[in-house]
Amino acid sequence: MLSGLSSAASALNAFQTSLDNSANNLANINTTGFKRSVVGFEDLRYAGPTNLQVGTGVKVGSISPRGFAQGPIETTGRNLDVAINGPGLLIVQQANGTLRYTRDGSLQTDSTGRLVTSAGNIVQPPITIPPNASSITIGADGTVSVIVNQATTPKVVGQIQLARFVNQEGLLSEPGNLYSETIASGPPTVGAPGTNGLAPLQQGSLEQSNVDVTQELTKLVSAQKNYAANAKSIVTQNQLIASTLGLIQ
Repeated sequence: MLSGLSSAASALNAFQTSLDNSANNLANINTTGFKRSVVGFEDLRYAGPTNLQVGTGVKVGSISPRGFAQGPIETTGRNLDVAINGPGLLIVQQANGTLRYTRDGSLQTDSTGRLVTSAGNIVQPPITIPPNASSITIGADGTVSVIVNQATTPKVVGQIQLARFVNQEGLLSEPGNLYSETIASGPPTVGAPGTNGLAPLQQGSLEQSNVDVTQELTKLVSAQKNYAANAKSIVTQNQLIASTLGLIQ
């Protein structure tokens, strides 16, 4: 019975993680470019003689984005908003110099005119918009052009690059809608949007979260029921132990 208590307790921990994960997915339903994560379970070791082995519980084996499924693209009309219409991630540099990757294309300019994310991370390679630019165009291939003063000919000021990974699901999720490279993801391949398997950009649009509310609520309810069932299992086993001790006395 003690092993049964241990198994049920491990299930409580696992389903609590599943509840937390679904809650986080639902909380980020309006986060630009957010990718839902999925909890994967693994059984624990088995004990006992051959053919009579009993499992000792469950654990969370993985929590990872699955497939980076495309979220719906919404038109914003804002000229610094860019949606990645397919595979690829924007490359940004944090204040400490490290590179990160994101699907959030809600860009803006900092005090020096550089293209940055809403968190202030600098788009790589750096692109500076002149202060006297009257219009900004971001092409499907990432080329950024501006009209300066009264000029009629656009001036190219840079090109947004995208990165892709052999195993994108192996990226590490970080706060701020960012991802970082890991051994599992492999190194990035960088190129212009619309080339070498990278998606084109869509100016004036943003990719929305790929969270399916109905699917996530179903997972939430299922995890809650499984949690309650294992909690009941612990109560029942405690009652059996108490009854057994009563018989001994």
